[in-house]
Amino acid sequence: MVEKYSDCLFCGGTVEEQLIHREFRWQGQLFIFEDVPIGVCSQCGEKVIKPKVAKALDRIVQAKKKPKKTIKVPVYSYEPNGD
Repeated sequence: MVEKYSDCLFCGGTVEEQLIHREFRWQGQLFIFEDVPIGVCSQCGEKVIKPKVAKALDRIVQAKKKPKKTIKVPVYSYEPNGD
């Protein structure tokens, strides 16, 4: 079911629900969720997450459910002018 969103608090644009990836950090770990229903402003791109969606993400991580898949992510240190 597609949720209704109020207009964007930043620019007044129309906010429409999209299924997007969402990064979630908890206790020093990075989790990535796919197909999360999030409101996205069509004008400025600001994202809005409904409280019930945020709570569902919290429950999944805290329950330590088995992930759909696991990926490796390279981590780099910033080096100015590092080519």
